[in-house]
Amino acid sequence: LIDLDVGAIMVEAKARWLRPNEIHAILCNFKYFTVNVKPVNLPKSGTIVLFDRKMFRNFRKDGYKWKKKKDGKTVKEAHEHLKVGNEERIHVYYAHGEDSPTFVRRCYWLLDKYENTNTFC
Repeated sequence: LIDLDVGAIMVEAKARWLRPNEIHAILCNFKYFTVNVKPVNLPKSGTIVLFDRKMFRNFRKDGYKWKKKKDGKTVKEAHEHLKVGNEERIHVYYAHGEDSPTFVRRCYWLLDKYENTNTFC
């Protein structure tokens, strides 16, 4: 976190995806950020919101319509792992907007062996 300019990262997040090392730094140092306990309704593009996903199960309920799976009920999400250095450390879910395929929500959390339970979207 010391090597990263967090203020600049938060501003840049409005225009670009964060790099895995930036995401990792935020998740590992969550105590320096506001961790929300309620969903944020219709957050603006580029907004970073942190949640404790084990304490708050409905962190994805943000008011947007997300593309559904064929069953029509479940949000269609792509699941991937991101590497920091040479090791996979971050789990990410991508969901695409129902009305705009270029609108994407990304939820990140640390993989189990690095887990501190915090998530950000």
